[in-house]
Amino acid sequence: MKTFAKYDFYIQLVILVAGIIIESIGAFGGAFYFVVGIPQFVSFLIRAFQPGKKSVLYTIYGILILPVWISLLLVFGLKVHPDIAELLLIVLVASLFYSPVMAVIYIYDNYRLYKSYK
Repeated sequence: MKTFAKYDFYIQLVILVAGIIIESIGAFGGAFYFVVGIPQFVSFLIRAFQPGKKSVLYTIYGILILPVWISLLLVFGLKVHPDIAELLLIVLVASLFYSPVMAVIYIYDNYRLYKSYK
């Protein structure tokens, strides 16, 4: 777990910086959310199945981010009924505002986990 925490922190940090650069260039509108979000979601899932106590920040991240990925899957992947899709789009629009903050919080939590092993 110590090695994973170390590499995960540095990888997430590099991905965050890359996402900010890509978004600031403006080459791909909204790319930040996927460039940063997909690796963080994979990291979140890996950490979810590892033993050990989870931090409060990790739990809050999961509570706020899992509905976003579920909504994306239902709206764009499974093509749910339009009435349900409208409700799920509210979750997605709200996440446009809080996801960047949650990305930074997730990296900070990774940093704290990494430093706890030293």
